[in-house]
Amino acid sequence: MGKLVDALAPYLDRARDYYAQLSSRDQRALLVLSIFFAVMLVYFAVWHPIASWSAKQRADYVYEKETHALMVANQGKARSVVTASSQSAPTKDAASVIASSGKRSGLTLTRVQPARQGVSVWIDEVPYQKLLGWLIYLNEKEHLQIRQIRIDRTEQDGVVKVFMRLSY
Repeated sequence: MGKLVDALAPYLDRARDYYAQLSSRDQRALLVLSIFFAVMLVYFAVWHPIASWSAKQRADYVYEKETHALMVANQGKARSVVTASSQSAPTKDAASVIASSGKRSGLTLTRVQPARQGVSVWIDEVPYQKLLGWLIYLNEKEHLQIRQIRIDRTEQDGVVKVFMRLSY
């Protein structure tokens, strides 16, 4: 801190000398102007950013409060809709749907295994075009989504080895 004061001392002395040479009217004007700039600096550097942040936080709080009130008000209706839809729509076993549709498509599925995140399927050798048609069928007709897929080339042209994970 001492080095900074020593470095600025000549400039501060020059500014004090300049201020002392001004008329009293100019000194008052310079003082008023300096106070004005100090107030503006505090307003724009401190007060305005804090006030803007506070207003944004308040608006976010009100929005979250209204969303919560809406959710609480409609909680019973949502539960009844979920219960009705789960009772009315029979659930299909994804593994059996995959196995039966694979057989209908003429594919030999090496392994079909239910997993935590859907159904894992392994196929050792399948023509790529036949695989593509089967995947489109599963997506469009059975509403199964591909979550993960790995396709490897084999020795034969147009024939691939596949691992995939499918789920509803």
